[in-house]
Amino acid sequence: MKIMKNLWVCMLCLSCGVSTVKAQNVFPQTAKEIQHDHNHEGRLFIGGAMTYWKNKDDHSELFDFCPEVGYLFNDRWGVGLLLGCEHKSKTDNQTKTTSNAFKISPFVRYYYIHNGPFNLFFDSGFGLNWSKEKTRQTHCTETRNGFETGIRPGACVDLTEGLCLCMRMGFIGYRNDYFMGEEEKIGDNGFGIRFAPEELMIGLELEF
Repeated sequence: MKIMKNLWVCMLCLSCGVSTVKAQNVFPQTAKEIQHDHNHEGRLFIGGAMTYWKNKDDHSELFDFCPEVGYLFNDRWGVGLLLGCEHKSKTDNQTKTTSNAFKISPFVRYYYIHNGPFNLFFDSGFGLNWSKEKTRQTHCTETRNGFETGIRPGACVDLTEGLCLCMRMGFIGYRNDYFMGEEEKIGDNGFGIRFAPEELMIGLELEF
């Protein structure tokens, strides 16, 4: 009986050891390893967002494309450049108006939270934009330009190694005749905090 008892104890210890090894294989990420997963030092990233929308009811069409490129110094800091081009057209009472706009926005990025695949950051910088609006029937052309300076809060989720889903969720700062990405006559001038739906930008980023 004593031999059988010792045998059962040995088998129990062996089972516990095997279970521990299996658990480590299934859940290998310790706190140190999770921190290592966010080691992005010396990596380039590219990404951007695109929007296309056509409304047959009010005869309008919108195309917006915003590519970006940047460089990550480490897990916390990076720099980047966001570009944008936008084309809009609308027909109202047989009068067709088209506009083309461009913007350039250099920024500094700071990651303040890394928690597993979830990351929160701030993009701080300034932006410049230009547009030309033309009415076909009257041959009237109007040009505009503006600028902004401030902070855009953002979040990104790591989908896989080197690929993440990023969201910019608002704006904090100052604007002077800045119009791109805004509803008509809303938020063009002034300063403050805006978390309006038109401030939301969702896109993918690829690191390599």
